[in-house]
Amino acid sequence: MRDVLEGGYDGKKVHLRGWVHRIRKQKKMIFVVLRDSSGVVQTVVKKDAVNEQSYASAEKMLIESLVTLAGNVKADPRAEGGFEVQVEDFNVLHFAEEFPITEDQSVEFLNDNRHLWMRSRKLTSIFKIRDEVFAASRKYLRQHGFYETTCPMFVSTMGEEGGDLFEVDYFGRKAYLTQTSQMHLEPQLFAMEKVFILAPSFRAEKSRTRKHLTEFWHLEVEEAWCDHECNMKRQEELISYMCHAVAKNRLPELKELGVDSKRLLDVNPPFDRMTYTAAVEACQNGGIDIKWGDDIRSDAEEFLTKDSDNFLFVEYYPKEIKSFYMKDNSDDHRTYKNSDLLGPRGFGEVIGGSERETEAQLIIDNLLRIGDDPEKYKWYIDIRRYGSVPHSGFGVGMDRIITWMLNLEHIRECIPFPRTVSRIYP
Repeated sequence: MRDVLEGGYDGKKVHLRGWVHRIRKQKKMIFVVLRDSSGVVQTVVKKDAVNEQSYASAEKMLIESLVTLAGNVKADPRAEGGFEVQVEDFNVLHFAEEFPITEDQSVEFLNDNRHLWMRSRKLTSIFKIRDEVFAASRKYLRQHGFYETTCPMFVSTMGEEGGDLFEVDYFGRKAYLTQTSQMHLEPQLFAMEKVFILAPSFRAEKSRTRKHLTEFWHLEVEEAWCDHECNMKRQEELISYMCHAVAKNRLPELKELGVDSKRLLDVNPPFDRMTYTAAVEACQNGGIDIKWGDDIRSDAEEFLTKDSDNFLFVEYYPKEIKSFYMKDNSDDHRTYKNSDLLGPRGFGEVIGGSERETEAQLIIDNLLRIGDDPEKYKWYIDIRRYGSVPHSGFGVGMDRIITWMLNLEHIRECIPFPRTVSRIYP
């Protein structure tokens, strides 16, 4: 379909196959908008141009029926896409039943029928852009010497906050669905130095915001010989690369979604920076109820970036609200060398990252401070005992960055089968 719409077949005969997207029937002709993965094309089946059986099939069929056709392409400004196929041969391969999705359905109904709704042009365009984001992230990292690897989804230790773990019975033993692959990614950098994984993570957060999923796709990166500054620079380059790839390679889909590609091309390093302490002070001055030591909630994140078109790093969070594996900030021992990356215009967090602690005893001390048992993390602490190397890493919420790129109302729009607090079907 895309080749026809690009004008390369004007005046030529084409053979097309796909699904019936829309039908408009008149007395002696039927307009059929045909859909395949590349787009939609208007076709016209005239009663005197095809055989009697073909025309009878066209009259009988409903939307989403599967068809093949042959005909001549003609430029027509009245047709959707500017071209029309005048059909000479028409065949229905499968007569669809009455399609349950019609106009003006509720969000819940559409999500109950997600397996059918994804055929919509909007979701098709979103999923193609999702593919571009995934491909671009892999391309950037491989160009910079990273190796893609894998990590387990069943784990015995927590990576972030214990209350957000999905606990499972693992043959009579307690195990969890992973919140992050980071801890199993780090040992691999001692072999390959630069590693990443693109895989699901699971968070049992009972959050019902527009940015939360219980199962989300997580790009996690770990890099040897990389400190806090290096880590933020890597994030800037990666996000910019992904935005530019979508802007350059997915113009038809962006147009379909009403997204200006310039918005993505304008994403370039350097990103803005602010310390956690300065962020708290700015929020307090803005009337937000927050004190030093509190996490920066979504309302505060929104306040910090609501007037900016640039991404913002908030760095050096207090130890009490961040994870035990982060590097001590020697300039302020109350904090770690870490950062959260906030999206422009009040979007909120899209990346969390830090320089990692390299000293085994300091990790043990951190675990004891938060009341956890270092013995459970023996394997993780071990990698610091044998050739410990300075390293940093970060995790990108891929669904969140896509939601920001496309200015979607809810994160569930950008993933084929979203999993939220209230949805496990279909």
